[in-house]
Amino acid sequence: MTDLDEVLERFQMGAFEYGPGFSNHGPMAAEALVELGHSSLLTGLVDLYAPRLPPFEAGEAIAPEARTVARGDFSRTSDWVATYEADLAGADWRERLGCALAELAKGGFAAAAHGLLRAAHAARALERAVTPIRLRELAFGLGYWAGRYQELPGEPGSRGAGDAIEIFRNLEPVPVAQRKPGLFTESVKILDDYAPYVDAVETADLSDASSSDFIRALCEEGARLYLRNPQSRIAYGHAVTAPSALRLLLPYADEATRDVLARVAFQTALALHAVSSSPSTSEEPQIDDEVLRISQDPQEVRYRAACSLREHAIKLAECCLREQAIASSETLSLAAGDAAVNLENSGGSWG
Repeated sequence: MTDLDEVLERFQMGAFEYGPGFSNHGPMAAEALVELGHSSLLTGLVDLYAPRLPPFEAGEAIAPEARTVARGDFSRTSDWVATYEADLAGADWRERLGCALAELAKGGFAAAAHGLLRAAHAARALERAVTPIRLRELAFGLGYWAGRYQELPGEPGSRGAGDAIEIFRNLEPVPVAQRKPGLFTESVKILDDYAPYVDAVETADLSDASSSDFIRALCEEGARLYLRNPQSRIAYGHAVTAPSALRLLLPYADEATRDVLARVAFQTALALHAVSSSPSTSEEPQIDDEVLRISQDPQEVRYRAACSLREHAIKLAECCLREQAIASSETLSLAAGDAAVNLENSGGSWG
């Protein structure tokens, strides 16, 4: 058993959420820590993070005919884990993951995309080595996604005519006075009746949404907004990590599902922007000297993010470096450096 397996097993003893509804980021941060090259810090991460988690309560597999009704019922999340554990047992995990993605794609905002994210990190861990604990971690990710399944308003790209990134950039966010405070899954419900958001979702041209270039552009726009909105780092961090996670999941999906997942990723990033943009946002971000310095050295970013033992810093820095490795981007480099230095745990979100 590897260090990662031992840590994942400990995290699987904890519930999906803690406090007022914050998502358990521990398994995702642990897998990202390995990717950053600092697996020696895994024990420190789990020792620091795990005590905040209530115990996980095991469930029972859901019968196939009852699954549609149970989707989105958080009280059945443990049952969903048992369901996916049974589905994965003795099967080709890649094939079973592809089937699950087809069923869950439209509800990708589940727990502010943390179901999608946990499943993506689990899949990457499985590509390194297939172990019972990593298979169970995939069941946890898919189970969380199914239990918190949540569709956002609008049909992404249904009236596609305009450049999607320009539409993202020019969206009129919900006025601050009209926003609902609290967890992202609750705050985005105001978008059901917010025409500018629905119009943006539907009029964006998403015909190439599953392409590498589009995913890259979406992540870079999320990173640009992250740097411009320091009061909302957690929200915009997820507007980067969620679309980037598609790179880890798309290989397992069929063509139709890849398209749905990518469109929902755009819809998700747009929703987080709509309810998080600060009215005092400046056109040019204020980057401090320390961030400027370390952002020029990926190894220093990896070290600083890992040593912070802060789950959001680890996840976002690793994600930005992943995208940066595909094609150079000053924006992504700065976001990675800022995450390593400044990204703290925050309340008021699924963070």
